[in-house]
Order: sequence, then structure tokens, then C-alpha cells
Amino acid sequence: MSSVSSSTVLSTSLETLKGLLNSFSDQLSSYARNKTSISNPPNALALLHDSISILRAQVTKLSLLLLNKPFTPSAIASVLTSISGECLPGLMTVYEICSPDTYGKVMQTEVRSQLRDLVSAVRNLVDQTESMADFANMNAQVSPEGSKDLVGRREEILQVTGQVWSVCDRMLATARLGIVGVAMDKAKEWEALIKDAIEELEEWDPDADDDFDMDLDSEPEEKNSKERVSGSAVKDEQQHQVNDNPTVGIKHQSNGTVLDKDDTNLSSTGQPQSTDTPPTTEIHSLKSKVLKLLKLIKMLFPALRKRRISTYPPFTRLDTTSSLPPGHRIEQFSDMLAFCEDFSTATDELAGALYDRTPDLVQAKMELMIAMACRCVDRVKKGSNEEEDEFTEWSGKWIARANEIGGMTPEEESKLSQRCKGLSLG
Repeated sequence: MSSVSSSTVLSTSLETLKGLLNSFSDQLSSYARNKTSISNPPNALALLHDSISILRAQVTKLSLLLLNKPFTPSAIASVLTSISGECLPGLMTVYEICSPDTYGKVMQTEVRSQLRDLVSAVRNLVDQTESMADFANMNAQVSPEGSKDLVGRREEILQVTGQVWSVCDRMLATARLGIVGVAMDKAKEWEALIKDAIEELEEWDPDADDDFDMDLDSEPEEKNSKERVSGSAVKDEQQHQVNDNPTVGIKHQSNGTVLDKDDTNLSSTGQPQSTDTPPTTEIHSLKSKVLKLLKLIKMLFPALRKRRISTYPPFTRLDTTSSLPPGHRIEQFSDMLAFCEDFSTATDELAGALYDRTPDLVQAKMELMIAMACRCVDRVKKGSNEEEDEFTEWSGKWIARANEIGGMTPEEESKLSQRCKGLSLG
């Protein structure tokens, strides 16, 4: 095969791979629900593991071909063809069959996110391959002047290769962990976010003046000095004006009412201005209630992991699709995890309302979080075979404690839960 035809083959292989990557990227960016026309689909996690293993090996081979002399277009084209013909079709099939109805929403979301990262990383490697091919065509015999540029290109190739490896390793770990393993890791992440919010809230002092958070020393000393001198001169001039005319600085209203120049707390009607800032004692009381609720929510996570997530069928890449749980259990499992994720988001919103000193909003968000938590617990109150167990008894006490913190009766909680139904899983 001549060098010209080899270069042409390489160019064709690059264009084919870029086209597939763009098409796959468009599918991943679409929020359309996964639909598969494959009858008796294979284990998505097994296919993911096999496809990624092959891809990682091919990327390693491609990197070595790009880094070492001589530059061989035909060998590089062969690797690119393998990626286009074997790896990407397999991964596209994984995305198609890994639906939330079959593998759960958390697994589907995780696989989709990792596939998007992978497509981006592989696209960067393809761009570097194309750039290296152009460089090789222009420098068939690399001169000493071009060696520095070649070193830079090799460093870039190593960098993008490392990015692909990193994503591949994450995806291999996902395939090995399986549905339960990924769910356990996600639950720990969400719990950690709530823990961080609790620690930050415990350190927050409602008595501190938020206005002093600004860095007043950021301006140059020279500018501050000039402003002090200027301010002093202005004050002296104002004092002279007051001495000459005692009415200077006194505000007159249209109705003839005279306001003292220092009486800044009076409204336009001459009455004391009302302030929207609630008393600090009220904020302290709300902070205490919010902390109690968040700690109770955090307590829910270990119980769910031990009694509900870990007892779910541990479907991994080594299992057959016949081992997948029935649809109603997949839905129940996904709902529980969706609530767990929502708790972390609701925690941020609740803390934000408290920091903003908005008592009514704090109370409303507390009630919503309690209703969400009660619905979550009620959703998985019984075991896999609808039997009562230790979690069933414990959950009743937990709900009672949550309602006690929120100041709601069970009847009020039930009504609020019905009104909030569907909001947390939107």
C-alpha cells in the first residue's frame, strides 16, 4: 500500500469515526426516553464492560502508534476502524437497552453521564490524531527545528489518552458495581452533602452582621487615604454650612412636617419604619429546628442503605437478564433513590432560606421536606416480599419524630403529603 493511499485510508477512517461520535453525542444530548427495538437484549452491564475493555485497549494501541516513529497511517487507520466498528456500536447499544424501566433511573443516568464524558474524551483524542497526521505529512523527516513542536504534540497525546483511560476506568467500575453498588455510592454522596450543610449551618451565627462579609481592605491604601481626606473635607464644609444655616440637613415633607437630619428610621409619613428582618431570637429558634430535621434526614440514609438498598437484587455484569427484578420493584427502588437525591437539593434550599432570614419560607420548606421524607419511608416501609421487618417498626417512630419537629399532627402531615405528591419526583 502506497503512502498516499495509506493517508487517504487514514483520512477516511478519521471522518467516519468523527461522524459516529457526533451522532452518538446528539443521542446522548437528547432527553428522549430510551427506546429499544432489540428483542431479548443482552445484559447492558456486561456489554458495557466488554465494549469499554476493548476501547481502552485500542486507545492504548493508538497512543503508542502516535507517540513512536515511524508514523504509520495504515496501522492507525486499522485501530480507528476497530473503534468505529466494534466499540462505539456496542456502547450505543448499551445506551439503548439501559433504560430506567429495566435498570433503574440512577444506573441509566450514571451510564449516560459517563458515555457523554467518554465521547468528549475520545473526540479530543481523534482531534490529536488528525493533527498528528497533518504534522507527519508536512514533516516526513522531522528536522531539529521541528522536534520541539513534536514534543509538545506528544505531551498533548499523553494528556488526552489519560483522559480516555480515566473515563474508561470509571465505566468499568460501574459495570462491576452493578445496580446496588452504584446506588450505594450515590446514596453516600447525597448523605455527605447533607452532612456538609449541617456542619456549615452549625457554624453559622445569626447574630453576625452579613454586611461585614465584604473585604473592605481590597482597595489600594493610597485610594483609601485619599477618600479619608476627601471625606474629612466634606464633613468640615457641611459643618460650616450648618453653623451658618441651622436648617441645612433637616428634611421637610410636603405637609410641613420637619424631620431631624439624623432621624433615618422614620418613614415618609413620619412614623417609625418597619423592617422585614425578623428578630434574631426567631432565627435562632428556626436554626435549631432546621438542624434537628436535617440530622433526622441524615439518620435515614444509613437505615435505607442497610435495610433497603443492600437487600435489593445485586444485578451485575455477571448475571443474566432473567435475574433483573420485576418492573414494580425497579420503580420502587428508583423512587426511593430519587427521594434521597431530592433531600440533598431540598437541604440546600432550606439552608438558603434560613440564611436569607425568611421564616415563612423556612417553615414551608421544612414542611415540604418532612412530607417528602414521610412519602419516601412509606414507599419502602415493607420488605421486598411486602413483609414487615425491623425497618417497618423503626420507620413509624422516625415519621412520628419528623412530625414532632415540624409541629404537624399525623393528619396534617398526611394532607400535606397528598398535596405535595409528585413534586419531589418531577
